[in-house]
Amino acid sequence: MRWLVAGVAVLPFLATAATASEACAPGPRSTHGVAHVIDGETLLLDNGQEVRLIGALAPGADSPSSDTNDGPPARDALEALGALVAGRAVALPNEGRRYDRYGRLLVQAYIGTDAGAVWIQERLIRDGHARAYALPGNAACLAALINAESEARIARRGLWRREDYGVRSANDIGGLLGLTGRFALVEGRVAQVSQAQRTTYINFGIDWRRDFTASIASAIVVRSDDGARRLQALAGKAIRVRGWIERRNGPMIVLGSLDEIEVLGEAGEMPPK
Repeated sequence: MRWLVAGVAVLPFLATAATASEACAPGPRSTHGVAHVIDGETLLLDNGQEVRLIGALAPGADSPSSDTNDGPPARDALEALGALVAGRAVALPNEGRRYDRYGRLLVQAYIGTDAGAVWIQERLIRDGHARAYALPGNAACLAALINAESEARIARRGLWRREDYGVRSANDIGGLLGLTGRFALVEGRVAQVSQAQRTTYINFGIDWRRDFTASIASAIVVRSDDGARRLQALAGKAIRVRGWIERRNGPMIVLGSLDEIEVLGEAGEMPPK
């Protein structure tokens, strides 16, 4: 399904959008009309360029199969994005990495309204139509998007009313392996943090050959402010990580940023064992 967005009006909101985006996505901005809404995270602009709304993962977009792309959450995300951009121009600040492997422009996107600029990714996530994520080189906005996601999840908006999008337990090894290739949020208590030459491993169990693990390249840790100490301090703490599940001995998520790690309080949303 595609939404046709006709009669696009260019609104005088760029100054407001610039202010709203400065903290997370500085850089040049362009303004375009929208010709089509392709899916819950992809727009076709009036100049023929496809753009991907980086940071907001729409339902169905995390799977190589198209089976889930017509499900209710995917349709809801498509309709929500279509309603946001209908009749409006979008401002596109550049953030980090420019294109994905399909040639789609990676952007943060804003629309102008009578109340000021609206950050499209943040609105979709806050309303429960997408989950927050990052790609290497595009993590500057992740912390703000995770905050919006937390609000939606606690309020059980949109996709958070469905069990299949719920937060997973690090102890559910079989369940996580069944999600190989899919995006997931996983919570558990860190058993150990170990550092190899090129990779740091966050182990959630004593058997790294079987248990769930999150890993992050040591080069990313070095570039992060006080990264090594922050990771070592995770031992014994309850945390949440996000990313695509891989099968590497046991299930694993490869992190691209320390911002993909959330430290939970003792009253955090820890799933049952």
